[in-house]
Amino acid sequence: MNQNLGNISPEKINVLTDILEKSKNVTPDNMVPFLLNAASQVSAKGITFSDEETQLILNALRKNMNRSQLAQMEHILQLSKNIHRNS
Repeated sequence: MNQNLGNISPEKINVLTDILEKSKNVTPDNMVPFLLNAASQVSAKGITFSDEETQLILNALRKNMNRSQLAQMEHILQLSKNIHRNS
């Protein structure tokens, strides 16, 4: 796990580690849907991440993404912001 994840709780680090382990078998084309599904499962468990924690995680993920994946992630993040702003 990336050392730059700051003071994220051990419980959240365990969840992230599990997701990363499972992601090893996911093709690049399926990574964004995989991450969306993982986020849904984490949310269903009642685990939430602060804006700061989310930014730290996204910064760590960006380091291993290609341009296409980065564009997809940025698009999804923008959609999410728009949805939250309009709700």
